[in-house]
This record gives sequence, structure tokens and C-alpha cells, in this order.
Amino acid sequence: MQALLDKVRTLSVKADGQKDEEYQAITEFTMQKVVDDVANYTHVPIEELPEALDTTIVALALNAIAELGLLNAVSDDNAAVASLSEGDTSVSFVSPLAAYQALSGANTITTNYQAKLNTFRVVKR
Repeated sequence: MQALLDKVRTLSVKADGQKDEEYQAITEFTMQKVVDDVANYTHVPIEELPEALDTTIVALALNAIAELGLLNAVSDDNAAVASLSEGDTSVSFVSPLAAYQALSGANTITTNYQAKLNTFRVVKR
């Protein structure tokens, strides 16, 4: 999983002003959530997930980060600013806890990836 996490971190940009610890925690939590979701969806234990799914797992993690705005959702002072707008510029922050809660309740297995995951899905009897 570390190699996949490294790929996600290479492909996702840490927001300006975001603390390294927050960036690392959010990317790690996202990766773990996606791996758990893929294992649950395919009925394949985490340690047995095939390498052929690595690209899909990274894509799902990046998709979750982007759709939920997890890396740009943390303010320096952890204040929950709902929104701030001036002209065409808009800034929104949520607390790290809110970012984790959003991810916890999110379905990271989107329809775009179900066909790929169905190839590896094990039918339980």
C-alpha cells in the first residue's frame, strides 16, 4: 500500500499553507478508505488484492480527494470557514474532522470504476 500512497502523493498537490502532517494524514486515510472499499466491493481480502488493480485504486483515491476537496479543505487555524467570496474568488475551508467525516461517509467506488472492479469481484455464496 505504501507504493500506492506514494503515487497518490506524487499526483496530488498539497494546498498552500497546509501542514505536512495534515496532508499526510488525509492522503493516508483516503488511501486506506479506498483500499477498504475496493476489498469490500470485490470480496477480496486486502492482502490479496491483485497488482492489476493498483492503477484503479490510485485513480479512485485521487478522484475522492478531488471530488471531496480534501486537500484544500483544511485551514491553517482549523477554523471552519463556510465560504468567503470576493469577485470571482471564492475560498472555502472545513475542519480536518469534517474532511474525515466527508470521506468516511462517501462511496469511493463510483460507476466509472465499477466495470473494472467487477472483473476482479468474487461472488460469495
